[in-house]
Amino acid sequence: MRAAFRVGYRAEGFFGYATQPGKPTVHKLLEEGLRRSQALSPTARVAVASRTDRGVHALGNVIAFDSPLSAPSVASLLNALDPRIFCFGYAHVPAGFDPRHARSRWYRYFLPAEGHDEARLARVARLFEGEHDFASFSRRDNPPRETRRSLTRCTIHPEGRYLALDLVAPSFLWGQVRKIVASMLYVEEGRLAAETIEEALLGPVSLTLPLAPPERLVLMDVAYDFPFTPVGGRLARRRGALDESLAEVELKAKLLGLFREAVTEGPPRLSADSG
Repeated sequence: MRAAFRVGYRAEGFFGYATQPGKPTVHKLLEEGLRRSQALSPTARVAVASRTDRGVHALGNVIAFDSPLSAPSVASLLNALDPRIFCFGYAHVPAGFDPRHARSRWYRYFLPAEGHDEARLARVARLFEGEHDFASFSRRDNPPRETRRSLTRCTIHPEGRYLALDLVAPSFLWGQVRKIVASMLYVEEGRLAAETIEEALLGPVSLTLPLAPPERLVLMDVAYDFPFTPVGGRLARRRGALDESLAEVELKAKLLGLFREAVTEGPPRLSADSG
């Protein structure tokens, strides 16, 4: 049986998703835990839709693997591995299914509403929508990848005491979201002209930009052309662990709210017309 699982995780204590020698990562915890539980076939590996950076949270990443156990049983095992990891749903998929081949991905970056010019940021955000060369707005891959990509949506709106910047695309380059955010803040601060961003998106101008801090970034959803069966039951009773670990600072309190809603009502999903 091959199945896909919709998972969320809090970034605290992990060095990102992907395996790194000698360091705790989400992937390492998943594979080791599933093997201990005999939920992974002997030669199976856990494939993932998006390998998030250190500090980036997820509400809707997707993993897939072959298992001798039923999908509901595996979902229960995933929810017992670690208080920071949650399985929200599962779907049976064809043999060889690769979760990286998704219809779209949705990231959300949180900025404090106070001290930011929403209207100005919204004008800059619109520059990124559509097909552009994002070489200046991503980290260099080795081997190099095609940097011309299409960004379906780049919008900003109030979310309580925050401004939520939503970015939707079929795929993202390494560091693309965080460099887009950094460039928007540069324009807002007067350190970069909006016209320079437009020129860089055409290709001839090369910019050197920092990465915005990862802790404010959440992978909200990875969308496919099939539904996931929701996972309930004991998942909703794990909110106490979230309270303990996420209530330390203001932004974590906001993230806590997102996870609370997710374990009770299911994570937010992209609408069918969102790309």
